[in-house]
Amino acid sequence: MEAGRDTHLKMTEDDLRAARVLTLAVKFFGASRPVPTSTIAAELYPGLDYEAFRRQYRRDRELLSTFGLVIREAGQVDGELLWGVDEDASYVRGETIGADEARTLYVLCHDMAFDQAFAYRDELRMALAKISQMYRGTVFAHTDRESTAEHKLLSTLVQSMGAHHGVAVTYTDAQGTTSDRTLALLGSFGLRGRTYFVASRVKQNGTLVPDSVRTYRLDRFVRVRELNGVSYHVPADFSVSDYERLPFQMGDSEGEALIKVTGNEGRGVTRAMANHGKVVERAGRRCWEVPYSSLEGLAAWCIAAGTMPLSPAALVEAREAALQAAAQGEAADPDLAGHDGTVSRAARSRSGRTGSVTVARQLVALASSLTHEGEVITAHDIASTLGVTYEQARHLIALVSMGSGESVDYLPVILSDDDDEVALMEGAQLSVPRVRLTRSETIALSAALTELGVAPDDPLSQKLAATFGAPAFSATDVARSLETPTSTTDGATLRICSQAISAGKGLVFAYVPVSGGERATRTVVPRLVRRSDDSWYLDAFDVNRQADRVFRIDRMDEVNVVERMQELPPFPQKDAEQIVTVRFRDRRYLDLFHWEGLEVLDEQEEGVVARVPYYGGSWLVRHLAACAGTVQVSDVGLAAQVRAYAQSQL
Repeated sequence: MEAGRDTHLKMTEDDLRAARVLTLAVKFFGASRPVPTSTIAAELYPGLDYEAFRRQYRRDRELLSTFGLVIREAGQVDGELLWGVDEDASYVRGETIGADEARTLYVLCHDMAFDQAFAYRDELRMALAKISQMYRGTVFAHTDRESTAEHKLLSTLVQSMGAHHGVAVTYTDAQGTTSDRTLALLGSFGLRGRTYFVASRVKQNGTLVPDSVRTYRLDRFVRVRELNGVSYHVPADFSVSDYERLPFQMGDSEGEALIKVTGNEGRGVTRAMANHGKVVERAGRRCWEVPYSSLEGLAAWCIAAGTMPLSPAALVEAREAALQAAAQGEAADPDLAGHDGTVSRAARSRSGRTGSVTVARQLVALASSLTHEGEVITAHDIASTLGVTYEQARHLIALVSMGSGESVDYLPVILSDDDDEVALMEGAQLSVPRVRLTRSETIALSAALTELGVAPDDPLSQKLAATFGAPAFSATDVARSLETPTSTTDGATLRICSQAISAGKGLVFAYVPVSGGERATRTVVPRLVRRSDDSWYLDAFDVNRQADRVFRIDRMDEVNVVERMQELPPFPQKDAEQIVTVRFRDRRYLDLFHWEGLEVLDEQEEGVVARVPYYGGSWLVRHLAACAGTVQVSDVGLAAQVRAYAQSQL
């Protein structure tokens, strides 16, 4: 490795500002006493006249305050202003959580931090980075498929919603009409892998426009600008759950359907039953009565969800027709496996520059992890923690090397030859206090713990709120804006699984298969907890079966962590999931369901070509069968499973 040096990577104006803001942060991290204005101007803003310096310095302080680092006036000496960090507003106070707790929290929340249906995903990633300092030794990597432009829009929307500031937006609706609007964001929810915001039109004085509350989809925002001068209050009777919709309810209601209740429904169906329609008794059987806007959409949803419709008769017939088409369809096309994997032009056009705000925020968090000589942070660690590409991570490392003033080397780092590793120079040590979470990061963590079923009075929740939480933050202040928790019963099991993963230990539990087989004791080496199709799963190596298995967490019981015994195999490295290429001849199924991990490769006249990971089990089989014979897949075996499943349901 060699000392911080000129990088071959091209630097934009955004990059240069981000590097300057990083330098300002590190300057105050290491300051033992207030810093005079003249010192700041000479070392960090050389060559600027006083007015230009004053403007840039004010903007940079405002930017740092949005990261949780508040710099204020700290007195005067000989008529010159002094500056220092407001430690009460900026730094973590009290006992911080231990390394084991931090690692468990990271494992527990990691899946949600990359879930494109979770509005606070970017804020949650930053919160986890601050709390756990997991740039070194991350548990697992995760590729984020979102575009850079969408990240920037989401960041502005989430921060504005948390601050109750209005937003000026340009939005394209479902009919393709683009218009400018001023909105007050009231809440958010996820649906089919997409993020939605519930918002009202708002006047300049902060008054909400009556009867103007609508639902807006993240990927339809074209431009977003926060309006700091427009503040509003969320109505006392508002609840975001009143605006959540199921895939078959987008539009005017056409009627009500009856769905058979078996008591063995997956979490997605259970959640839908709790939030939409009602459970009733009909002819001595329990049924779910739910309104629908699309008969064909509901029929497909029933197949994908594994439920049985009872009425109306047209719904039953539509489901049977879709299954017949799937059972008879030619679903295999091995030639699809040879697709070159080029992401569609439309997806490429959505990418854009990251922006100085996001880059500066990432740099400050990165620098705070460099506290002792010899600690090395790799591009892989940065990419897996922040959800950026490997090349973007290398770019961040190159920018860290620029964290120096004209006369003082504030951040003495060394870089590897390929800009893929960064470490402090020999003999160097930074005194970097832990920075509190911002309000939006605190909301993100609160939302994640709520979704995971962790109660507000749980010791971990209380410790996080007391030490890391934003000053004067109250969880009740945002509760009505958060999505209804998926479950209140799986939090303890999720936590035990996460503790075992973080500690590298085994698990023993009783398990009842989804298929309804016999209850049995399983001994496993856990790898990952993840959410799919609105249910939580544990990926693990089954010791007795000597094979990888997937377990649905709500079907696990009597879960205990066990030490790794000598006869257990070494902690196995999970093979990459099978990637299946799919051609959708009917594009509506792309929006009707959530296809976890799906990436569009090409948009052809004969359909949309995409690839999707296949984790085994019935989830993908059911969803493909629900497409009523309008899909083709590259895997012959998977195609046969789709036909067999459809036939078995007739």
